[in-house]
Amino acid sequence: MSSKISVRLVKYIRMPMDHERSLKQLKEALQAHHQALEQLESALLEFEESISGEATLRPQQEEQRGGVQLLSIPQLCQELGMGKSWLYRRLRSGEIPSVRLGRSIKVRRDELEQYLEIHHYPARAQALQEEDSPPH
Repeated sequence: MSSKISVRLVKYIRMPMDHERSLKQLKEALQAHHQALEQLESALLEFEESISGEATLRPQQEEQRGGVQLLSIPQLCQELGMGKSWLYRRLRSGEIPSVRLGRSIKVRRDELEQYLEIHHYPARAQALQEEDSPPH
């Protein structure tokens, strides 16, 4: 009977290490799963857009139209190369300005371009300063 007790003690003593390793494996698996879901979501959006006939306006059509161009969620995802959940987080926070038309959310192209300018990496102002400064 004493051997059973010692085996159980060993299991309880080793549990925190096993627990940490298990948590690490779980975290890695969840990250991989999340990444796979983002890729699946992007692929589904592209497919959905291709079968719905919704296409982005070509630059010459934009000029002819003369109005404000509003981009749909699938168009934004495709243009930015990002998933829907990433985009919705930025829309909800107001980081990317949007308008609601009925049940649809749209983003003005000019506001999207402003967002992209502000979030350019590395910052354009910093890059311009580095180019203008004389070499040491």
